[in-house]
Amino acid sequence: MALLLLSASHSHAMDGCWGGRYPHGNYCEGPGGGWYGERKEVRTEAEAKRVLINYFSSQEDIRIGKIKERECFFEAEIKNAKGNLLDRVIVDKRSGRIRSIY
Repeated sequence: MALLLLSASHSHAMDGCWGGRYPHGNYCEGPGGGWYGERKEVRTEAEAKRVLINYFSSQEDIRIGKIKERECFFEAEIKNAKGNLLDRVIVDKRSGRIRSIY
């Protein structure tokens, strides 16, 4: 039974997406992989905010909250239109990659 489960999860992982869901934000491994960041250095809070605005632009009810600079990344609050915290994400300074930290 365990081998069956392992082989099934491996085949889904090889597809890049599991049942249409994205395991790494909206990034999906493989030739059809989605965009998940700037793919270049992000040096300032203003650049980090621009990257996040572009990333979340298709979702009208999303707002970018406070952005804090850390040593290797920027940490940002993602809020809904009512101001409720939905997520905290980081934008890697070296790669521009966006990841949830929740």
